[in-house]
Amino acid sequence: MRKIRAIVVALVLLSASSASSFISAQSEKFGKNNVIWRDGEPNFYQSEHFDVWTWMDLKDPKQAEHFRKFMENIENACSFLGSKKMYDHILSKRLPIIVFNTHSEWASSALGGSFLPEGLGAYVESNRNRMVTKEDFLPQLKRAVTVHEMAHEFQMDLQRTNILKKDSKKNELSLGFYEGGAEFMAGQYEPHTRDDIRRLSQRMVAANPKSLPTWDHLKNDPRVNPYSMWEMVFEMLEAEFSCGVDFQVQGFKRRDISLGELIYQLTKGKLGNPDKNPQKFDEFNRDYWGGIFESDRIKRSKPYQENANVKGRNITPYLHPYPGISPMLSPDGKQIAYFTIAENGFSTVIVKYPIPAEEVFIEIKKPDDESDKKSNEKKNKQIVNLTPQFPPEPWEYIVSDFVTWPFNGRNGDWSRTGNKIAFFAQKNRDHALFIIDAEKPDKILQTIYVPFDQSFSPIFSPDGETVYFSAAEKITRDIYAIDLKSQKTVNLSNDERFDTAPAVSPDGKRIAYIGSDGDFQHIFILNLENGEKKQLTFGRFNDNSPSWSDDGATIVFTSDKGDQVWKIYTIDAASKTISQWTDYFGSSDMPIFARGKNDLIYYAVYRDDDEHKGLVYSNWEIFEALLRKPIKQFVAEDKGESTDFSFTDRNLSFYKLDAEQIENPNPSPQKWVIDGGDVNIGADTYWGMFGSSWFGWSNILDSRHHLFQFSLSGNYFRVLDYIYLNEEKRLGRQYEVYNRKYPFYYAFYGIATGRPRQSVIRMTDYQEFGATAAMRYPIDKFNRYEFYASLRNRDFSMPIGLDEEWIIGNPEQFNDQDLQMFRLLNNSSGSNLVAGAAFVRDTVFYSGITQGPLHGNAVRAQVEFAPPMGKEFKGFYSLSVDARTYRRLSSGVLLAGRISLFDSSKKAGDFVLMGGADMIRGRPYGSLVGNQIAYGSVELRFPIVDAVLFPRKFALGPFRGILFGDAGIAKFSGEKFPAQKGFSYGAGIQFLPLTFLWTQENHKWVPSFYLSYNW
Repeated sequence: MRKIRAIVVALVLLSASSASSFISAQSEKFGKNNVIWRDGEPNFYQSEHFDVWTWMDLKDPKQAEHFRKFMENIENACSFLGSKKMYDHILSKRLPIIVFNTHSEWASSALGGSFLPEGLGAYVESNRNRMVTKEDFLPQLKRAVTVHEMAHEFQMDLQRTNILKKDSKKNELSLGFYEGGAEFMAGQYEPHTRDDIRRLSQRMVAANPKSLPTWDHLKNDPRVNPYSMWEMVFEMLEAEFSCGVDFQVQGFKRRDISLGELIYQLTKGKLGNPDKNPQKFDEFNRDYWGGIFESDRIKRSKPYQENANVKGRNITPYLHPYPGISPMLSPDGKQIAYFTIAENGFSTVIVKYPIPAEEVFIEIKKPDDESDKKSNEKKNKQIVNLTPQFPPEPWEYIVSDFVTWPFNGRNGDWSRTGNKIAFFAQKNRDHALFIIDAEKPDKILQTIYVPFDQSFSPIFSPDGETVYFSAAEKITRDIYAIDLKSQKTVNLSNDERFDTAPAVSPDGKRIAYIGSDGDFQHIFILNLENGEKKQLTFGRFNDNSPSWSDDGATIVFTSDKGDQVWKIYTIDAASKTISQWTDYFGSSDMPIFARGKNDLIYYAVYRDDDEHKGLVYSNWEIFEALLRKPIKQFVAEDKGESTDFSFTDRNLSFYKLDAEQIENPNPSPQKWVIDGGDVNIGADTYWGMFGSSWFGWSNILDSRHHLFQFSLSGNYFRVLDYIYLNEEKRLGRQYEVYNRKYPFYYAFYGIATGRPRQSVIRMTDYQEFGATAAMRYPIDKFNRYEFYASLRNRDFSMPIGLDEEWIIGNPEQFNDQDLQMFRLLNNSSGSNLVAGAAFVRDTVFYSGITQGPLHGNAVRAQVEFAPPMGKEFKGFYSLSVDARTYRRLSSGVLLAGRISLFDSSKKAGDFVLMGGADMIRGRPYGSLVGNQIAYGSVELRFPIVDAVLFPRKFALGPFRGILFGDAGIAKFSGEKFPAQKGFSYGAGIQFLPLTFLWTQENHKWVPSFYLSYNW
């Protein structure tokens, strides 16, 4: 038993050292790349409470003002949140803050991870004690998001302070208590200025109080939005019992009682203890929010109704249960294109369809269900996907309000001439401009890499030769123009207003766009002939998405005037008369005029009242409205109203940057953080010393890492590793020094397959020490070069007496493969000076539905070379290619193919084992082996059952099926033995990582079981 235990421990330690995230660059076969597009060290700045790393040029006046406003907001917010009326707490330590200029700069950094959503504005990490944020958001939203994260810092600091208190486990805090609480507390200082940030989703839920989550759901259901639904709890408690702030603060300070008991005490029993009986709480919460929003929804008109103001109708294809936003009109005005979610559920696409004629009553004497069915099928086929390409080629994703915050105007445009559609999509560093043919799906006319950050809202000029758009350069967002032929760009607005949503007049002489006016957004007009800018709308509200009528006389737009709900308005360009047309409970967005009409518009509506069909995602639909009589009219004028949305707490003091730090900046400190694992050390009389652990330290930017790990067991197992990784620049560097010793078969051991069927490998002890230097140069996110060099010494030790003569003389224990393996390993002991290079491409898209790859390609081509140098340094070469392809047939079905080729000289000591769970399935692991191999496999992977349900809400699944065929050939170089060939085919059922296979062998189906994931 002791020996078995020691082997298991050693295998775990070896796998842990091999599975480290800081492994040799050449050992990671595939994977996407982080491309550091910008070089240079960040500036470092210290304020009263914060240490700040930023890439803003603080000697540039515009960027320095951005930074000053950031510091003013964060310092004042810290003072406000720490005050007695809020958390009543002083932060125990200085908070490091990393401020990126733009989203793309953040996404390409070491802190960006594999994918950084564009809607993410900031985050705080408790384990690293740092905040990370970006500056190119809408200013009002940027401030609110930063304060939200500052509230998290107070939460975590309170939690650290009180974590050791007695009975602290009684108060189990859900994610919603953190996120909703931070949203509520931040809102006391910096409330959101727009309905579509949080309040829209809250209104939609509360409009039908039955949809509000119960206390049990709030605490236990991961589907409940932790931001908006929990914030409503705090708001209700504050409004009705003046204890929303106390509930948040005491939730962290009073760790000895549950949240339900805390509500009981704070409301003096009026809501009961919802942890014991949630009925009182649920009823009160629903009555409170229903009283605000349910009656409001009932009294408002609906977008499909006809009334004195508008005649509305839904023109969304009935059989397309996906949201539709940002409608675009064809040149002849007969077709609508809009942004929606693909039927696969993974990506945004642009579809078009004919605008349906209004239905006319026809008396039918005999109902014909079959005719109705065919009619619906015909209508559904009229929907044409104009962007059927599957990510990540030719783009990672199409940029739309589905992936960004909704403050940037329309997502695309259909040209009046040339039948072209323009939109932005994520590609390489940032958003690229795509021009596609509206008549030929899949045809891309142009791809233009715009030299700015976060480009949005492309709009064609009347002649289709120029595209106007919004973009950021050095944080500041302006309106730009790009000539499609020369690809030259011009900054048109060039101011500090965070300019978005351009719309060009039909004569091409004016641009209407949205610019910031204090804490609000309004319409401005830019004269393209003389560069003059004028503000068109004024007031304590927001405007968005302007669009011109064909005669240039009227602009249609949306505004949240009055109640923060987005409604449709028009403004007469000459008289400045504004008319309000809608007052729906949902949100009205991105309106456009019909061709040649000033009284007919198309727009998107967010609805809460359309539950009669099976909708997927948020309920955005495309509507038509015939404008009749305005709800109200007024003339746009500047009345001198304050444009500050919130109260004076936000402006507690004016922050002034330290001129000395700006002129003579301090070097950017690394600020190392140490981390490590548990230390396990012991000894026994049979195996001797054993133990394992790891520790490392990394800098605040996560661009430099040191890692040391060790694991040992007696004299037969030892792994010592030190690794340094530097990702400060595009060319990443890694250095490693190591010493390893273990039974050779440990390196090939599988939990399900066990040891390989190779006697020589099982009897060999392996020892290697050396040093490696590696570099990785990403071409883009999907392609890279790798280069490495190593100086190493390897020793393959075999039992005394084991030689060729013994192997040949004991055929009952050894076979021809064992003899060839003995010769290969015996030839490979010694030192090598190795140089290698590889090209890696990986465009594979992964899906939770398929529990692995869904679509794309991956290839790795690698070469190694070691020159012979005297007796000690052996020379060899090694070549390998591993290529994989995945073709999506539907959302859960794919065809997968794989080819592997490997060739090396004997002194390389490298070989490939086939059989088992990965190659030639159904054959024993290691039954085919060689240092020259070719392997191919094809699989059909498909769903069987999504889940098997059991009583008490217990479920297992998904269960998936595979049909596969494998073929391979292997041999040892320089040997006269015949090549080993293997072939298998069969079927299987997967409940990953459990795989049950049946392979055909001698006209019988032979079962086998593996514990593995799909390649």
